[in-house]
Amino acid sequence: MYVQLDEEIWEVNDSVRLGEILANLSDRAQAKGCLVTELTVGNRKMTDRELVPPTLAQVASSFGSIAAVSKRLETIVQYSEETGRKFAQQLRLQGQKFVDDLRKGHGIFRQLDQWFGQMADYLEWLQIHESVGPKKSEVAQDLSCWVKELMNARENEDEIRIADMLEYEVLPRLSRNSTSPM
Repeated sequence: MYVQLDEEIWEVNDSVRLGEILANLSDRAQAKGCLVTELTVGNRKMTDRELVPPTLAQVASSFGSIAAVSKRLETIVQYSEETGRKFAQQLRLQGQKFVDDLRKGHGIFRQLDQWFGQMADYLEWLQIHESVGPKKSEVAQDLSCWVKELMNARENEDEIRIADMLEYEVLPRLSRNSTSPM
């Protein structure tokens, strides 16, 4: 059976599992500084949500040919800059609402926990952005340290410390990232 990544085509044994082939595709793309952005398995586009253990464990030849398209990481990051800025702005606005609510004595721990999940996604994007950007910075690392401190305050349910850290440390760093190119 044949596997294709962009213009490169190679043959694999018919007994190889789909998961092994996809891992190889990913490794080959990464070696070129790329990420797989489109996957066609057996003439059908497949999403990452379909790549569950039972599917990955199947013999790849049962699906038919496999083709993947990749894009350079720099290109992906460049196209995502505006989205990243908007996401940071959204996180900052939500964080400011948390500060206001905390200062009024309203418990917001459940919403704050959801915000931490979104912050983790943003930090992951920011780290990737910084790793491929023309100028190296440590904004993600600095922001990450403050978020860890904020999570410690959350664990202790220290509402005053949470509000102070959000207002004076985390939100200003998000504000800088949401309004200027990184």
